[in-house]
Amino acid sequence: MRQLDNDATTRALGYIGIAKKAGRLASGTPNVCDALRRGAKYAVFMASDASAATKKRLSDKCAYYGAELYSLSCTCAELAHRVGKTGSVAAVTVTDAGLSRAAVGE
Repeated sequence: MRQLDNDATTRALGYIGIAKKAGRLASGTPNVCDALRRGAKYAVFMASDASAATKKRLSDKCAYYGAELYSLSCTCAELAHRVGKTGSVAAVTVTDAGLSRAAVGE
């Protein structure tokens, strides 16, 4: 798991918003795990205040399916706000290869 600094988090959140508008975003831990199972090997972004169980679950799934896991320097509530959800969202994945690479600065 790689920790993104504030500038990288701001860039990633911008691309996450674009992916949401384009319909290329899976949000929430269960949906992220489903996307990984379906073969999406793109970047997975997790909020910094996600629970220990969520961190372990996502870390294990990403290792098993060969996806990169990034920890954002934002809370679950901030991540939820960025993807247009109420409450909290612990993790999202961008399901478009180009947007995924751009979000992590590749």
